[in-house]
Amino acid sequence: MRKPSGRHRGTNKTLSFASVILLGINGIIGSGIFLLPGTLYQEAGLGSVSAIVLAGLSTTLIALSYAMLASKIDDDGGAWVYSNRAFGAFGAFVGFQTGWFGWFLGVITIAAELAAFLTALGGLIPVVKQRGVYISVALVIIAALIAINLIGPNILTFIDNISSALKIIILIAVIAAGGYFISTHGLHVSQPQAVSSDFRTAFYMFTGFSFLPVAANKMKNPEKTLPRALMVVMLIVIAIYGMAQMTTIVILSTNLTAETLPVAAAFATVVGSIGKTVAILGMLISILGVAVAVSFDTPIEMASLATEKTLLPAVFGRTNKSGAPFVAIWLTIGIAAMLVVSGSYLFLVNLIVFSAFLQYITTILAWFKLRHDPTLPAGIHLPMAPLLMGFALLLIGYLMTSATWLTWLIAVIVALIGSVIYATDTRRRGE
Repeated sequence: MRKPSGRHRGTNKTLSFASVILLGINGIIGSGIFLLPGTLYQEAGLGSVSAIVLAGLSTTLIALSYAMLASKIDDDGGAWVYSNRAFGAFGAFVGFQTGWFGWFLGVITIAAELAAFLTALGGLIPVVKQRGVYISVALVIIAALIAINLIGPNILTFIDNISSALKIIILIAVIAAGGYFISTHGLHVSQPQAVSSDFRTAFYMFTGFSFLPVAANKMKNPEKTLPRALMVVMLIVIAIYGMAQMTTIVILSTNLTAETLPVAAAFATVVGSIGKTVAILGMLISILGVAVAVSFDTPIEMASLATEKTLLPAVFGRTNKSGAPFVAIWLTIGIAAMLVVSGSYLFLVNLIVFSAFLQYITTILAWFKLRHDPTLPAGIHLPMAPLLMGFALLLIGYLMTSATWLTWLIAVIVALIGSVIYATDTRRRGE
């Protein structure tokens, strides 16, 4: 997953429906589909395809709350804007915590994408799998990200475009290879197992949708464009993920669980060893592109909360001579560095899902609060919307109960730190 770049934020309505679709697809498709197929297959076998589809449909249901709110409120900012508007005098604090966790979500995403990059690099250069080398390479990349952000992201657009194209090309190539494999070897797959914990893990592959409303203020007719785009994007991504998972299962069968880089391994099975190298190189550029883009967007969002929105103390919005928010950059990438050297990819994935769930809850509750607000446009109408949103809340609550105690502890600590910052912000109190 990834966030739409801050380059898209602004006041001129320049993003067409097609542009929003591409932005959304690029925002959702991240490292998950390249690294998680084996983990999902180990849990549920062929049922992992169903788990992905069900997770996608469930996320689409959650996305409906964003779509309905976007049709009423076209401000950029997404979840925290909705919460800030919905909860009256308490709304500023709820909006702050939502935005605070949104920033933390970006931090974890940087760490997860870097962990994914190092895992992929280890498939090409085995010595990277050694702990000391792993940490050294991670710190070099972290230093490079800080330098790019502090000096100015002049190469960001180029990296973004290349990485976006490559990940789509890789997935299409793998799906095509799967079709060829089936035509020559026939279709032989194991019986599906029960869909269990992999359902929750599969949510990670779709969490990027929640960042699309951040760019609402840059879209043409956002009240119509964003809701339709969210639905179209989710259906396209569900189809791509489902076919990619099925392809890796068909090609690798039970060997899938032993593969760290299943997509590359599946491609190599069909086209030879050179295929694995090509696929890994494409994955590396794609994943690094996401990490670079998110490392740029996340500090900007933090600085925006401090300057434009005044939800964070002014210190977080301080900039250097190049206009880069250096405090936010060091804090964001510094914490991401600690996470990437101390946490596993799967742990970071689950932490991202948990943080995303917190944003989903406040957004759905905001919809319940604002759906009949006479000061807002009517927005789109969804049949049985209260029932569907209630079901979404129950589903999220159920999935959160399976989170580990460490995940809960980290979430509580992040919330407490945010509360202290909020309470001690003298600017907000007018001092």
